[in-house]
Amino acid sequence: MIFATRRIRLLFATLAGMEAAVLTLFLLLLFRVDWLWQDGATLLALSPARLLFFIWLGSVGMITAVDLLGRSRLSDQHYRLTLVGLVLFTGVLGVRLLAYPGAGIVSFGWLGEMVDGIVNFHRGLRPGAFLFFFIAFLWLRASAATGRSLSFFSVGVSFRLGMLLCVLGGGVLGVRFPGQVAAATLLISCFAGVGLVAVSLARSDEKAESAPGSAGSSLPWDRFAQLTLAALLTVGLALAMAGFFTPERTRAFLALFSPLWTLLGNLFFLILVVLSFVLEKIVGWIFALLQPLLANIELSETLTEVFDQLTLPPDMQETQIPSGGPIDETLLLLMRAAFALAMVAVLVVLIYVLVVRRRARYRPDETETAEAERLSFGGGALRRGWRRLRNLAGLVGRYGLGRDLLDAISVENLYANLCRLARQQGQARQPSEPPDDYLPRLSLAFPGHDEALARITEAYMRVSYGEQRMDGAELAELRAAYEQIRSPAKQAVE
Repeated sequence: MIFATRRIRLLFATLAGMEAAVLTLFLLLLFRVDWLWQDGATLLALSPARLLFFIWLGSVGMITAVDLLGRSRLSDQHYRLTLVGLVLFTGVLGVRLLAYPGAGIVSFGWLGEMVDGIVNFHRGLRPGAFLFFFIAFLWLRASAATGRSLSFFSVGVSFRLGMLLCVLGGGVLGVRFPGQVAAATLLISCFAGVGLVAVSLARSDEKAESAPGSAGSSLPWDRFAQLTLAALLTVGLALAMAGFFTPERTRAFLALFSPLWTLLGNLFFLILVVLSFVLEKIVGWIFALLQPLLANIELSETLTEVFDQLTLPPDMQETQIPSGGPIDETLLLLMRAAFALAMVAVLVVLIYVLVVRRRARYRPDETETAEAERLSFGGGALRRGWRRLRNLAGLVGRYGLGRDLLDAISVENLYANLCRLARQQGQARQPSEPPDDYLPRLSLAFPGHDEALARITEAYMRVSYGEQRMDGAELAELRAAYEQIRSPAKQAVE
């Protein structure tokens, strides 16, 4: 998807730059929490510009790799090995470049330190171990970013949310560590500049698609230069105004209106006095109303009885939990190593599952349909995301990580697309409606395709409610049946 047009490629790159600026701000703040780190001087020595560059470059590279893997025709075994190898290789390479920049080319002592930091995590975070897991987190973000919406509304929401996070992180960083004010200003400026370019690209993309006679996908370099220059001028003007309106000048300007502030202060004080008088009368009236009701209640005696009932008996108070004997240090080391390996395995499996989900969208002869959604302020997206993760976890448990999983996801995508097309025809499926009960209304939405609809519904029920696997020939027949149903329905919607 990201290689479709120049406009899309630039939009992905700018969105990755926005996320890199936000992450860099909070990383600079995290690096300065002394009690959290063991030997954290290496991370403190990283310059903000270098850290921003590495995160930005790494995010773009990971997004590109995920997209290429999704389009590749690698076998399942080679696909798994390639993905796991990329995650581990980039993790080790990032640790080498950022945490141990001065290590020799043939020296591998830093690798042992990284493994020791992962296993002995209880002694405090070490730069190598932290960066390894952070790079795995970037892989997770890259797998999610390749499927994100690139509409103007979505990009605008990302820009506003990111700006709020930048102001929050930069403000805390500048107040808590005054020496980092310049770094915070630089990162916020970078986010604002890149974010304005991203919003402009998203807006121009929507306008180009709807304009008659426009190529839509092509973005001339001179137009991109104009957008970039406008964003730079906007950020530069904001920085110039921030430098001119210093706190001293602002206070001097506000001092000119000192009589007005005095008048407003006296008026506010008068309002507080009136409100206090009114509240005092209201509280007195309520107390007078409740006093007859509370006359016969001894509050102290009631509270004493309650606390006596909550106090533990003496025999239970003296009971002590017996402490276990000493545990061998070797056993503790093995337990920590097993926990660390389990965490690494969970991250790799999670990245793999997300990328497999992404790859399933590139299966041949399978076209996704899209439609506008109602505004739900994130609630509907969270519910849909939770349902998809729960469904995907069930598929992984039944079919494992391989070709069978991709085939099962393809069948579910076919049925989901049918349901979306049927909803556009006025035959929406209810959340609690079983597929076999919904089949007659599917036939109403797509008349003349009863046999094909029954086959797709039966295959979906086998995949979702059973553990029966699909062979290649049957899946190809289902795709052909879906295309026969989809073409007339699409023309009718258009």
